[in-house]
Amino acid sequence: MKPLSILTVDDQALFREGLTLVLNKLYPNAKVRQASSGVEAFDQMRHHRFDLLLLDIGMPGMNGMEVAKQVMLDHPDTRIIILTQYNGEAMITHLVQAGVHGFLLKNSESQEIKKAVETVLAGQQYITTMIHPSILKEEKVSNAPSVRFSKREADILMYLKLGKSSKEIAERLSLKENTINSYREDMLRKTQTSNVAELISYAYKNGVLG
Repeated sequence: MKPLSILTVDDQALFREGLTLVLNKLYPNAKVRQASSGVEAFDQMRHHRFDLLLLDIGMPGMNGMEVAKQVMLDHPDTRIIILTQYNGEAMITHLVQAGVHGFLLKNSESQEIKKAVETVLAGQQYITTMIHPSILKEEKVSNAPSVRFSKREADILMYLKLGKSSKEIAERLSLKENTINSYREDMLRKTQTSNVAELISYAYKNGVLG
């Protein structure tokens, strides 16, 4: 029997490496590879075939929602489990309807990870019990979240989530402070949010952060 092949995709190295250790312990014969971004994930998939993707939803640049949709088009035999630290219904409902195979919260224990992996590999859908089951009963929505963020906006959102000021973000991204302020105001305007806290909440709910 061919060894199980798994790709873990998360921009946080500590979480990604920890998850890889858990998977190696659960499946000693599996081949587990890592990617730190959507771009790196697709590079890996050009060279290797994967049975399963464990995919972080909130990554700068190409987020997990975009990666999942493209993988389902290009690699329909690959099963996808989304990893998130936020159980927002808007994002989860949309991805369930799009055909993603499973959802786990990032604080899931190893036995639930094993249950999720084996469920989706058996051709069924797995939704963590920590996500309210009513999501699965929602009527199909025709429109995905309409606001899209550029890579630069997603990077700024990640720093805003960490509580960084415009000056600090500008220094890290080698931009002017006024430029960061302009990006922030534009994101507030197009998401129809009134402050950074609401903007971050919107980003979580719609899969930009996770």
